[in-house]
Order: sequence, then C-alpha cells, then structure tokens
Amino acid sequence: MNTKNLKKLDRKYIWHPFAQMKDWMKEEPVIIEEGRGAWIKDIDGKWYIDGVSSLWVNVHGHRKSAIDNAIKQQLKKISHSTLLGLSNVPATLLAEKIIKIAPKGLTKVFYSDSGSEGVEIALKMAFQYQQQTGNKKKQKFLTLVNAYHGDTVGAVSVGGIDLFHKIYKPLLFKSIKAPTPYCYRCPYKFEMRDERCEMKCLREVEKLMKKNHRQIAAMIVEPLVQAAAGMLV
Repeated sequence: MNTKNLKKLDRKYIWHPFAQMKDWMKEEPVIIEEGRGAWIKDIDGKWYIDGVSSLWVNVHGHRKSAIDNAIKQQLKKISHSTLLGLSNVPATLLAEKIIKIAPKGLTKVFYSDSGSEGVEIALKMAFQYQQQTGNKKKQKFLTLVNAYHGDTVGAVSVGGIDLFHKIYKPLLFKSIKAPTPYCYRCPYKFEMRDERCEMKCLREVEKLMKKNHRQIAAMIVEPLVQAAAGMLV
C-alpha cells in the first residue's frame, strides 16, 4: 500500500491518545514501519531517534536479537496462557528473577499489563489491606500535586494534571494533595525570603500525615521524576 493511502486510513480510522484530533487532521501524520536500536523509520523512509523508547516500552531498543529470538521461541510453544487458576513457565521463572533483585521484604509478583493497571492494583491492595486489618476508616490516598499515575479512573483520582483530566472530576474519588518537592521553582521561596529551605515542602507532607493519618490508606509517589508535570526531579 502506498504512503498516501496509509495516511488517509490513519486519519479516517484512528483516534490518537493525548492528541487534539482537529490539529492532527491538519498535519501530515508520521507513520512508523520499522525500528532498529534507538532509531525508528517512517513510511517515507525518514529515520528518527526514539527518544522516549516508544513511551518507555522499548527501553532496550528495537530489533534486539536476544529479545526477538526469545519471543519467536515462545510463540512456537504458546503465545498466551492465563494466570487465573493456572500458571505458566515464563511467568514462574521471571517472578523468581524479579524477587531476587527486588527490595528486601517483597516476596510476591503480581503481573499487570500497563502502568495504569499497576496503579489500580496497588491502590486496591492498600485499601484491602487496611480493611482486612481492622482500619476501616483508612480509605483515602495521599498524593503529590502535579502527579500523574495513568488514565484509568483510580489512577486519575490520585493524579493532578488538570490539562488531561479536569473533565473527569465528577467520576473521581477524593485524595489528599501534598506539595511537590521542587527546589528549582519552590512554591515557598517568597514566603521564606532569607530563611534556609530545610525542605519546608516535606514538613507540609508531615503535617498532612499527622492530621489525616486515621484516614490515609497509603501514599503514592512517582519515583525520581514527575514526568508529565514537566520533568520535575
């Protein structure tokens, strides 16, 4: 199929995530057909650096022979088997490897198919733990301002990016918001003037924990960087 037809089909049939479709229809769509290492190529033959690892999925690069060969070998046996009431060989062996490198105290692996679903599972685990240990009032989550944890309803409820999710507020459960530690644009710098920082933002988190500890089931934090908020380290 020629490139013009592919672009027409894309515009006609695909609804792209996080894209204003009115703008998308005005532009020439970039349609990827090949990848090699850190590079991806579109149907017009132009190569690009895949700087986001295809949204952090292909972190090892494209067409890595060790990965491709392992997938091919597995497909010769079976492509999918449920863990609901059954198990399978790759899931069992991978779980053992994960636990060996996981922090001490983590002894079980629960598989999910996306980051959003992983967050939903974590929220439900924390909630269920509190319910089953007699802490029935612990039903809320402490999260950071400008957080982003995914696009399912629970993940959005503990997020804070209005640009993406403002319209869904009537669907969400309420969470407790804590300030984001971000020294470069500290929200307290004018109020502190010449005072030393001493991580005032973290003291605010501590205050919220003390005030709401009887309601908080867990706190959720993006490790190292808040990417959707503007790469806040």
